[in-house]
Amino acid sequence: MTNYIAANLPAIDFAQTIAFYQQLGFAVHFQSDQWLILQNDQSVDGTLEIEFFPYPNLDSKQSYFSASVWVQDLDTLNTLYTSWSTLDWSNFADPTRITEIEQMGQLHIFNVIDVNGSLLRCMSLS
Repeated sequence: MTNYIAANLPAIDFAQTIAFYQQLGFAVHFQSDQWLILQNDQSVDGTLEIEFFPYPNLDSKQSYFSASVWVQDLDTLNTLYTSWSTLDWSNFADPTRITEIEQMGQLHIFNVIDVNGSLLRCMSLS
């Protein structure tokens, strides 16, 4: 295992969180009553992993939680964006959404708001 820091995000309901992230290509790697780890092995750069803790009283429209998703190159970022943006986002409950890819100097970024109201900043330097 490579050393890393993992973002830990709140989940109002684990089943709802799993259902949302499965649409993004994630699968359950570990689950208990107090912890959930999801992985997406579709990335060319390796596995994307995200962790959740239970927060049943969170108001998803007032959430301030976020995580950065860094990928090695713009091709991988574009692949994630293409895959995720083609989903029918109207099937997901508010506040979920995805933004367009923006270029900010050498940084390319798009954002996803998940079912818990958490912001995922998906980024690549090029």
